[in-house]
Amino acid sequence: MKSAQKTSNPSYIPSREEITKAASDLIPKLRERAQEAEDLRTMPDETVQDMKDAGIHKMFTPKRYGGFEMDWGTQVDVARELGKGCASASWMSSVVMSHSWNLGRFPVEAQEEFWPSCPDAIIATAFAGGGEMKKTEGGYILNGLWRFASGVDHSDCAIVAGQFKNANSKSGTGLDYRMALIMPDQYEIIDTWHAEGLKGTGSKDIKVVDAFVPEHRTVKSLELGGKNPPGSELHESYIYRVEMGMYFNTLLSGPILGATHGVMLEYLDQTRSRFGSMFGEKVSEQAPVQQKIGESYEELRTSDLIIDHLCEFLHVKGQAGESIKGDDRLKIRRETAMAVQLCMKSGTRLSSMMGVTAQTGRNPAQRHFRDLRTMSTHGAVHWDNATTPTGRYLLGIETGDPLIDKHNILIDE
Repeated sequence: MKSAQKTSNPSYIPSREEITKAASDLIPKLRERAQEAEDLRTMPDETVQDMKDAGIHKMFTPKRYGGFEMDWGTQVDVARELGKGCASASWMSSVVMSHSWNLGRFPVEAQEEFWPSCPDAIIATAFAGGGEMKKTEGGYILNGLWRFASGVDHSDCAIVAGQFKNANSKSGTGLDYRMALIMPDQYEIIDTWHAEGLKGTGSKDIKVVDAFVPEHRTVKSLELGGKNPPGSELHESYIYRVEMGMYFNTLLSGPILGATHGVMLEYLDQTRSRFGSMFGEKVSEQAPVQQKIGESYEELRTSDLIIDHLCEFLHVKGQAGESIKGDDRLKIRRETAMAVQLCMKSGTRLSSMMGVTAQTGRNPAQRHFRDLRTMSTHGAVHWDNATTPTGRYLLGIETGDPLIDKHNILIDE
């Protein structure tokens, strides 16, 4: 393995408040370009450059390579602001631009090889679908087709998952899974992204045929996602040493909150100047309308509080180097999914109150709602999946997660 070379930290690292303000300042531009992003079915180049100019792509890039290594929760603050203008841009910031977090956990040699020549990298990932890896001298031969590679049009590389045969696999299936870092000349982008919402994310398929991936550009999935992965030794921040599965869900939270704020802002803006079609009364002066606005606002405010509190919990746990155990593991899944439920209630009510007006033409309210609805279908925040393990826990039935079950006093030894 190559020895780690000394590199210099960035000359300036913005505070959490400063980078959130930079994101907020982009809202007018994002609103102007949101329809263009939908029409293109990918991010406009100007929008990606604006986010880079604001430093958003460096939130989780290691300081060693010119990044900011910001605390967990910053991505929610930033994405929530961006989502008020364009949820696809928000998704790009929180989900796609956070993949530098993944690469910061890869083997030292892979990081030292990649980052110095590409410090401003945007990294796509694709895990849906599948690939196969075959061992060969010095590495693996990779083949596969993966779906939903958000932001791949603007990415400098991609991380994909592949399975390979291993007779000693702990899974009992004879198969293990590795993550592979691949370069643009090793994959083909297939334009398949024709979705109802998040159209501007360009979440297309990528295809790989007989690509050689050196051993050091791969890592076992369990190692990458676990505590203290191979590359974490290079970096100061706790974010590269935490259990990824416990932190991942909140990457989705910021765009979901942002889109819901977008629905609210558009509804309020349009309702202030709306008049009843039959009697000409001012809609904003109707008590039922005011009540439903208040109800929707409180659902959104509660969602914000849930996610902000959860991110602070994750930050404290990460800084302390503590494992997340027992019901705390279930809480993360419940609370991220609960916030989505509340956002959907809020957004659905507001969209319905606008009637056909919100569903016609290119009304921004319906774009925000379509984006919200699309994000709410992500498996990581699926309500039944999030709550069923808690039911098992409370009934004293094993969930299948040892870090939960061995801390459940209701389970008989």
